Amino acid sequence: MSRLAIPASLTLVACVLGAPTALAADDGVDGHSAIGVQQPAQEPTPSLSEVYGMEFVPIPLHALPPQDNEFFMTEDVILGNGNGPNPLRFAIPTPAGLELGSGEWIDVEGGRLWRTRIASANATTARLHLKGIDLPAGQQLRMSAPGWADSVIGPIEGVGEFGTGEAWSLSLPTAEVLLEWFVPNGSTAKQLPFADADYYHGYRQIWKLDEEGSDGGLAVGSCHLDPICFPTWSTESNGTIRLIFSGALCSGQLTATTALDETPYVTTANHCISTQSVANSCQFNFFYRRNTCAASATASAGTNISGGDLVVTYSASDCSLLMIRPTLPANVGWVGWTNNNVSTSTASTCLHHPDGSYQRISFGTKNATSFPCGSPQSNWSRLSWNSATQYGVTSIGVTEGGSSGSAIYRNTDRRMYGVLTCGSSSCTNTSADDGYGRLDVAISSGGFATPLAAGSDDAQEPNDSCAAPRVLANGTFTSLVVKRLDEDWYQLTSALGTVVTISSTYTHANGDVDMELFSACGGTALASDLGNVNNGSINYTNTSGSTTLFLRVFLGSDTRNDYSLTVSSSAPPAPANDECAAAIDITGSVAFSTVGATNSTTGSIPASCDDGAGTSMQRDIWYRIFAQCTGTATVSTCGATFDTRVAVYQGFTCPTASSIPVGCDDNTAGCAGNGSQVSWQANAGSVYYIRIGSPIAASGTGQLVYSCVEAPQCPSDLNGDGIVDGGDLGMLLGGWGTATGDLDNNGVVDGADLGIMLGAWGACP
Repeated sequence: MSRLAIPASLTLVACVLGAPTALAADDGVDGHSAIGVQQPAQEPTPSLSEVYGMEFVPIPLHALPPQDNEFFMTEDVILGNGNGPNPLRFAIPTPAGLELGSGEWIDVEGGRLWRTRIASANATTARLHLKGIDLPAGQQLRMSAPGWADSVIGPIEGVGEFGTGEAWSLSLPTAEVLLEWFVPNGSTAKQLPFADADYYHGYRQIWKLDEEGSDGGLAVGSCHLDPICFPTWSTESNGTIRLIFSGALCSGQLTATTALDETPYVTTANHCISTQSVANSCQFNFFYRRNTCAASATASAGTNISGGDLVVTYSASDCSLLMIRPTLPANVGWVGWTNNNVSTSTASTCLHHPDGSYQRISFGTKNATSFPCGSPQSNWSRLSWNSATQYGVTSIGVTEGGSSGSAIYRNTDRRMYGVLTCGSSSCTNTSADDGYGRLDVAISSGGFATPLAAGSDDAQEPNDSCAAPRVLANGTFTSLVVKRLDEDWYQLTSALGTVVTISSTYTHANGDVDMELFSACGGTALASDLGNVNNGSINYTNTSGSTTLFLRVFLGSDTRNDYSLTVSSSAPPAPANDECAAAIDITGSVAFSTVGATNSTTGSIPASCDDGAGTSMQRDIWYRIFAQCTGTATVSTCGATFDTRVAVYQGFTCPTASSIPVGCDDNTAGCAGNGSQVSWQANAGSVYYIRIGSPIAASGTGQLVYSCVEAPQCPSDLNGDGIVDGGDLGMLLGGWGTATGDLDNNGVVDGADLGIMLGAWGACP
């Protein structure tokens, strides 16, 4: 019987966000206890109308014809839907018949937005299934249920998340689906970006939220029991899920691994979900239950996410294991399990969604080791149901169509040992028994053992810490997995000055994958990508002084997600003033960077500038000064991030390899950061070229500071005593042939300078 029951709203009472503890052996074999987790919440995805501020602009309605709901209800009885091997059907697919004319275009920032609402007047629920999706780059689709928060599916890009061209909206208590399509400027849109679409018309009411004083259509207390009234089962209630797939539903439960690694596995019945395509369509409805233990309480619709993968399925005991793709809601619980065939007379409990309604709980006893759900019958346990008291009334809680796939737990340690397959119990036949497919058989013979030991990981493991990173070269790395309890670390080798580009590809709705880049373990990140969109990237120019970088990949939300990385390193572009011909004019201070600079064609500096570090000038850049002052000019790179060298040349044209600097320096005493400082006697109207580089192959950033202190108006007074006399003449002759004492600014003291001094002989004006 397609049956499922989920506990009502319960408060999480298991461990929260702590390191998992070791588990004791379960009857001599491995098993797992239930755990609960409060994880970071993820921001809901807005509709495109909300993104562009168009939510208040009317949207056209694409109306579909009503359906004969009673006909399909009668057909279910004839076909046995909800009984035996058939899941409980609640909706039927009808062609949506969408065309460009079914919606309207509206201009928005950066492009155009096409929107339509699809609805059938007498549908109890609505779900849209798009097929053949093929979106050009930059275009995207989103689907949602108007008026329902957190119902947006998307952004859907390319051929969709599953790689099959398919996408499903959520099934919620509304007859409408909003379909939105964004086309950026410059992109064509002559036809819809999908080949076909089906509208799943709900003919059965599966959202019983406001049936105050009722219980699945029956008198309160006559049949079903609410888990909220039995708080011992709160963690299992938080892990119980209503599974909505295509136009049918079953029950399932978030199932823990032995490693307690929070892998979002879900166990259910093989006759509910046994193919990848059906798993892709699965909507996981958590917390659909009553939140108060009172006969008058109403139910909450809970939280809905959509999209799963089939991990393994085993028909011989009717068990399937799925893995949820999207981000899990907060406060979920993982249920425990045993791989033992429990003995008869074991007191047991089931949490499920009977008739597709909100969570219920049933108490029973395993009364036999076989049941005729399949062959061999020994692969199924037989359960009978017992009475319990709630709201002051004693009743027997049973399962019904929609309960299929729900777990049966032994009461002693609340560990699951099977999933519901078939049976004839109902609110009108409470004495009938049900059959549960044995989980231990699926573990021992059906391939469940490996995934239930621990969730799969990638080939880069172990790389869980900065101290133990995985080395990455340039290239693309696919099929990577990051977990909340197992972040990933990588090491990259990058030459100083190299531009490092790291791109991540992932689906944000399945967990927010973030990145941080470090130059060493610990400390502050050099660069990061913490965005809340699909994919991410880091672009960083390595000026850290380290040739080794460390990349941290971690989850900002959820417990697990898949991603890919593309890593590339390239030389940065040369600065605009890489050569003297493109020297930048300055009049004061300026920030500079030699990252990407090449070695100037001017070559080395003269031997006279060798202060012990040689004459090499590497990775240099150029600035130019038009002197506005006659006096002492100074340029400084103090505080630069690398070992600088500075040379200053005089002349109206760029210097050559044989040009003699008017000043040069490397590592001035007292100048922080291996900076340099050059001072020289400048003349107003003269041109000076400033060359900044390094004696080694280093590059970096800094601040070039230029100043000039006006000299007295008596240039021939070399000793500054106010008179041009023999003392000045001696200094001039002492500098003969050099630039020291050069009065006519031709770069050398010669006869012309002697003539200038003799002409100024005597007291200074």
